[in-house]
Amino acid sequence: MAEKIKILLVEDSIEDAKFASIQLRQSFGEDSVLQTTDYFSKATALVAENKFDLIILDLSLPDSRGLNTFKELLASCNIPIIIYTGLTDELIITQAKKAGASDYLIKGETSAAKLKASILGTLERVGM
Repeated sequence: MAEKIKILLVEDSIEDAKFASIQLRQSFGEDSVLQTTDYFSKATALVAENKFDLIILDLSLPDSRGLNTFKELLASCNIPIIIYTGLTDELIITQAKKAGASDYLIKGETSAAKLKASILGTLERVGM
């Protein structure tokens, strides 16, 4: 991999953020740079100040909840977003994909291999 993949993880659960970080390290080793934040407002500020290749987004944050979290972030940037959440409602999953989510991963059901495949598939679709 020529350049490191720059990923923003937006997750308010310390345990879930740590677990995703471990999975990313297992998948990409030193070929990725991960930045994390726990609030939607911080995520929008980071996106405005930095160049990320992709965003991994939880839909349940202290300052934003539900599909609007995704829609607002997507509207404010041109960065692929993978939703990573505990919400398993099929209607939300379908709506997220129709609204432009690159993928929808459910916490507790996502292995390091599945996360890696989702990231690589997303980056391939956007020509990276």
